[in-house]
Amino acid sequence: MKKKQFTKKFHNFGDGNISYIEWCNDTKLPGFQFSHATGFNSLTYKKLLEPLSKEFHIRAIDARGHGFTETEAIPENMYDWAIYRDDLIHSVENFVEEKKEPIILGGHSMGGATIMQVAAARPDLVSGLVLIEPVLIPKLNLNLIKLGRKFPTSKVFPFIKYALSRADSTLKRRREFPSKEMIKKSYKGRGAFTTWQDGFLDDYINGGTEKEGDFYTLTCHPEWEAATFSSWKHNAMEAIKKIRCPITLLQGNIGSTTSEQGVKLLKKQDPNGVFKVINNSSHFLPMEHPEIIQDEILKIKNRV
Repeated sequence: MKKKQFTKKFHNFGDGNISYIEWCNDTKLPGFQFSHATGFNSLTYKKLLEPLSKEFHIRAIDARGHGFTETEAIPENMYDWAIYRDDLIHSVENFVEEKKEPIILGGHSMGGATIMQVAAARPDLVSGLVLIEPVLIPKLNLNLIKLGRKFPTSKVFPFIKYALSRADSTLKRRREFPSKEMIKKSYKGRGAFTTWQDGFLDDYINGGTEKEGDFYTLTCHPEWEAATFSSWKHNAMEAIKKIRCPITLLQGNIGSTTSEQGVKLLKKQDPNGVFKVINNSSHFLPMEHPEIIQDEILKIKNRV
């Protein structure tokens, strides 16, 4: 597929500007909008999305507090992911208004959970969903995680410690670096970035840092990212019963954040949907096997 260069744009939204990147502003092509994971940004997925620009008019949005979006992001005011849902509805509305028809939504991790909530709240905007490792946690587990915050010494449910450690480790993350090269040296081959294909880390850095004086800083503040990880009030699984469009679900076979209960509910909602577990992949499936996801995005176009 022939690749087309993206453009960086901003859209005014109440308390600031929403940043997004766009490929192929062609009214004849179907619309596809992508939502990133917590702590990432739209440009991180450039190698995933750009090869699809011959087949889709693509937009990828920087969520509130991420990338170069300039809307208010106060950690103390982050209670649940509804704020991401509402922001996304606004941007999808604008895209659909331009296209004159519903669009396909894709999302990774938090982005996957958020686009499900958009499809449930506004089915008129969405023609199909490509869910990549969406965060789907049963309500009981959500309540136990909340309990774990009050009683962190609990050893009854080991997953509580894991879930809470994501937020705690984020708070310790370094935010300032003397150069982008130092950021890459600090991240490459470590932690979440261990299994990424070449190029994704560079795009993540370019899409999520800015020059401030003598330093490059992460545009997603660690406190906002940690607050997002800690916001367990949301329950994306409740949205599933209201989804009315074709569904494609792609999971890693190592440490998936998509519960089996969530998978069963999605299959019930779309018996003809595509549900795949990809071998030798983790929660960072888009950075490990982008070609598999590209193929499934192209396929769902024929089902909507």
